[in-house]
Amino acid sequence: MNSIRNQRLSSIFYMEIAEILMKDETKKGFLITLIKIRMTPDLSLIKSYISIYPFLDKEIFESIRSKSGFYRKLLSKKLRYRVKKIPELDFFVVNSRN
Repeated sequence: MNSIRNQRLSSIFYMEIAEILMKDETKKGFLITLIKIRMTPDLSLIKSYISIYPFLDKEIFESIRSKSGFYRKLLSKKLRYRVKKIPELDFFVVNSRN
């Protein structure tokens, strides 16, 4: 049962984080894609894996990582009636280029 609950929460968090990243104004012509998320079993941390196109800009990535607290606050506003505890967010870059 706990696994099904985690899968549902994971899909909810995935959609909401992707929407938040899509609406972020600091992109400046970059395409930021949420590839996948991993949640810890105790729901205390979400590891979000993103891709930045056309090239990895360290300023944009650091901006996203520094705003993780703000993104968590946005998640809590959107999901306050569905989830009791909003996990911490951590972002990682997936390098899709060979």
